[in-house]
Amino acid sequence: MAESVRFNDHVQDQLARTPELARRIVTRTQAALRDSGSDLSLAQDRNLLFGVAEAVQARRADFESALAQHLQDEIRATQGEGPGGRKLHELTIDQLTLVDENQAEQDIEISRTVQLIDLVAEWELRELQACTSALQGDAVPRPHTNPLRPAVFARALGAATRVLPLSAGERNMLLRLAGRVLADCLREHYREVSDTLKSLGCKPLPFKALTHPRRSPPPSALIVTQPGALESLLDRMPLPPAPPATPAASGGALTFGVLSRKLDEINDPQGLAARRSEAQVSRLLSTLFQQMQADAEVPASLRQLIGQMEPVLQRAARQDAWVLRSDQHPAWRLINQMAAYAAGYGENEGAALRGFLAFMQPRVARMLPEPGPGSVELETTLKEMQQFIVSQSQAAVQQAPQAVARLREADQRLTLHPLLQQQVVNQVELVKLPQVIKDFLRGPWVEVLTHTMATTSPEDDESQAMLCVVDDLVQSLQRPESIEAREALRRKLPDLSNRLQRGMASINMPRAEQETLLEALMRMHTRVLMATPKPAKPERERTGFESSTLANLDALLDDLRFMQAGERPLDTNLGSLPTVPMAFGENADDAAILARRRQWADALTPGTWCKLFMQGQWTTARLLWVSDNRQFYLFGSDLAGRLHSLSRRALERLRAEGLATSLQDRSLMQRAVDSMVQELDS
Repeated sequence: MAESVRFNDHVQDQLARTPELARRIVTRTQAALRDSGSDLSLAQDRNLLFGVAEAVQARRADFESALAQHLQDEIRATQGEGPGGRKLHELTIDQLTLVDENQAEQDIEISRTVQLIDLVAEWELRELQACTSALQGDAVPRPHTNPLRPAVFARALGAATRVLPLSAGERNMLLRLAGRVLADCLREHYREVSDTLKSLGCKPLPFKALTHPRRSPPPSALIVTQPGALESLLDRMPLPPAPPATPAASGGALTFGVLSRKLDEINDPQGLAARRSEAQVSRLLSTLFQQMQADAEVPASLRQLIGQMEPVLQRAARQDAWVLRSDQHPAWRLINQMAAYAAGYGENEGAALRGFLAFMQPRVARMLPEPGPGSVELETTLKEMQQFIVSQSQAAVQQAPQAVARLREADQRLTLHPLLQQQVVNQVELVKLPQVIKDFLRGPWVEVLTHTMATTSPEDDESQAMLCVVDDLVQSLQRPESIEAREALRRKLPDLSNRLQRGMASINMPRAEQETLLEALMRMHTRVLMATPKPAKPERERTGFESSTLANLDALLDDLRFMQAGERPLDTNLGSLPTVPMAFGENADDAAILARRRQWADALTPGTWCKLFMQGQWTTARLLWVSDNRQFYLFGSDLAGRLHSLSRRALERLRAEGLATSLQDRSLMQRAVDSMVQELDS
């Protein structure tokens, strides 16, 4: 109890000190911005740097206040007092975490800041953690109990920069520069806090400054995905000891049984080799299962179920050589996927894990009686498990229908936008038009078409009416060829104006911009209606533009149906969309690296557990849903029951920085083989 009171006093003291700490960080950040020597190493464009410096100077008070407030919020959140998340069924679409390329870049900078603090203030941080753990009565230092851990400050800094009017590039540059300042400030702050705690009688726990990363498998380890990897271990497996010879009946003479076995060995060497091989296979599988059940990453409740699979594999290996030749045998795939899925559940999700185990237990039990399952039965069990995993993901998705509907629309937008943009560009280039009209049709009106066709059917009257606006608007700006044509145009203008207004309103185009465009069009149409009709051109000189959209409409609709039927989207420039993709970085031109990122993203299926670095912290998240064109991924995590949606580009960007990975990149089988090889080598 005394330790708890002292720890609470420590937290309250740190909350009171946040304004002064925020002031120190902002002051030093401004000094760093004025230092041109270091600035130019962070920004190739001096104007970018100047823009950041001006924004910080103009909004310094707001920046300081926001940083102090976010620091307090983050510190309280470590104690469970901050604004927590809600359960899935309580979430609305407005509370869905949408991670685009800009947010991914910020998370990358936050990750770099955390790593930098760990590097610069390593000793001071470990000492402070030892002190805070002692205040809580722990036996060993526990970093996650420290309310002043690096991620707290990195997240607060990232959130505070949002009060500044900065572009994405400017904000990322500020985060990188301020992150260096923050690391230096925290080195001093950690030392000051530790000295204060020790002066009050806190005795820090013993600690080490250096941390040791998880040991990677040795270079000589077998890769189970290689054909025959397990089979190659057979010769290294020791044979069970031979049974002792039966004592001679009299005078040391050989008994009949012993003599018979000796003759068998001489007359049937192949049979003896087969028996030895069977013993080696049995020993290999037995050792492999021992390693699996000792794996620390396997939940304790799953180990018994995995152990029950050993006799199934022993029988399967005697009947099917494929068991030892490929990790793709359905028995191994069943075990690996079962372990990978169960490992994703956290301490707070015991009920969900028990539900999964309850589903698998009878299916494992039915495989135990002789003669055991064949490959077909194992494949059936594997598919049943996969369907159960997908159904669990679908159940979670059904609790957030608005989120999925919004993401489906966004996915359709990314697919439709390039097709529609190319169509409009082709049309407006055929004739001479005022630049303001060309810009409108190629920009906002493409957004209108994309929104309309993503939310309605391509055959819908509204979709076709909006598509025809391009031709109708262009035709309305051409000088009529006759009095009759001019009168026909006059009758069509109100409907055209109405469609334009409906379309602009659908994308929430600012009212002032709408009025500016409509006023400009009114002046243009007035001149057209007052102009003398021009002589009709000979038929051979007609461009045929007036029917361009209508003539191509069927082809365009076919393209849209083709894309909506499940084909992959085009690789397009999305510069005119609200979210502008960021560059991939220095290795963007490396086709092999890009291919690996894409293959990893393509291989993700609903139910897969991933480790994602989002909002300044690592999160274990389960993939719940993937859009039809795989442009959006919806994850659910144990992080206060939140949903997270990542665009494909954001997911690949995080993957490139090592901030997105499958929970178990190495399968349970691979880890067991690694342990076996290490023991055999030793």
